[in-house]
Amino acid sequence: MKTGPPVEIIEIIDDDDDGFTNHTTPRTTAPEFRRRWIGPAAAATLLAVIGYGVISSAISSRAAKSTPPSTTATPTTTASSTPTVSIISPQYFVADPVPTGFTMHFAETLGMGGNTADFTDSTTAQLWATPGATANSGSWFIVSRGTHHSTGRNAYRTVAGDTNVVVEHDPASGQARLSFTKDGDGLEITSFGWADRQLLRLVESVYVGDSAIQFHDPFFVTDHKPLLFTDPSTALYGLPVAWVGYTTGVSTTLSQSFTITVAGFPRSNRDVAVRFAMTDTTPIAIGDLPGIIGMSAVEPELTILQWQDGDRLITMRGNLPRHQLVAIAQTVRPGATDAVEAQVQPDQPAAPVLTSALHTVSSGWLDGPWVVQVSAAPDDATNWFVWWIDQPASTSAPATGRLSVQGPGPTVETLVDRGRTYVLARVPRSMADAKLEVNPTGLSPVELTFVDADADLADVFAAYAFTEPVPFTAQIVDGTGQTVTSWPTT
Repeated sequence: MKTGPPVEIIEIIDDDDDGFTNHTTPRTTAPEFRRRWIGPAAAATLLAVIGYGVISSAISSRAAKSTPPSTTATPTTTASSTPTVSIISPQYFVADPVPTGFTMHFAETLGMGGNTADFTDSTTAQLWATPGATANSGSWFIVSRGTHHSTGRNAYRTVAGDTNVVVEHDPASGQARLSFTKDGDGLEITSFGWADRQLLRLVESVYVGDSAIQFHDPFFVTDHKPLLFTDPSTALYGLPVAWVGYTTGVSTTLSQSFTITVAGFPRSNRDVAVRFAMTDTTPIAIGDLPGIIGMSAVEPELTILQWQDGDRLITMRGNLPRHQLVAIAQTVRPGATDAVEAQVQPDQPAAPVLTSALHTVSSGWLDGPWVVQVSAAPDDATNWFVWWIDQPASTSAPATGRLSVQGPGPTVETLVDRGRTYVLARVPRSMADAKLEVNPTGLSPVELTFVDADADLADVFAAYAFTEPVPFTAQIVDGTGQTVTSWPTT
């Protein structure tokens, strides 16, 4: 199976082409707000949730489903389903002294010595790649059960066979992420270098049988080979036994944060995990210990620094510049359990993310009520604002807030959330006569005017929602009839 070169015409217009394979320079996006408040535990989760788990070939005890016979490709010897890791006792490693401006907001030991936080690997995953592929080159895909890399941003819904699929394209990493449920199994496909039409064919092919990922149609084996039988972002971190987290604040997710994790050192297939879970890697020494530093392939805003200390793998990661993380790493040393846990700051009341009034942009009724509102972003979020999206049962404020893409000028954002597709647009107030046009495949086109929601905001806004699982295009047309921006970006 050959993945085609980038093309310009999007697949949702022409089935032979894929408009997501060629992007302009992406704008930075920021994380999601939940329930309008965020405290220390939530900040820790945002930086630390992905990838921590025991590295094993453990599979769900769920009974095998009755499925048609498959022609699953036999893995080659280049792949390993049981990476070897060192089993170590819990041991905190901490920054000493605590960096200026930071506080330790959690410290936990994991999964050993009777601890309740017993981490087990509930995921099943396979990584297939072309020769020489890396996180941001070549072609590859990961099929997984139990991972959650998809966010619903920059996404649309469609159908592959009889399966509803959310197709998401992440501009920062260049990855496509598909999420879907098949025969009761929640699955994700994360890929690089694949066209959407090929990924939808893969959705139709994959299934879970005999508690393992299998394929009815292994059309990809002509040039893709299996390299790893776990998610690379999980395999990268070894066998975690302890971690601590530091943050500069509790009011918003824009605070600087980092974690220090101690794990058993993985002794096999580590090079594969690093190749697909990190980018821009560089060798580095922490004291006289060897290590590497790079960026997370899944979350490019996160810096990852790892080094080996005997049988231990020490991982630091956070939304800090490399030089700052390296400087802190040089101070990291083992810490006694009692002393470390005594440093943890007691939970502080979470400060509200919402710092200005909510203004309704659009609302309606689909399979229930929906509303899109907007507010100014927190004070430390220059050039951002917040979309508030929910299906409230009352007149209370929506529960889910998402920071907009950053930067001035017209923008079109999309979001798939709880079975609905949202199209969110803004233009400068000077373009208030512009229109947002939404064209769902097979449905009537929609034209919306922009709403001047708040005179204190520099922009005016438009929003639309629909439930049909169909691809679509959207564009902003100015007062002269010229298209000033469109989605998908080509």
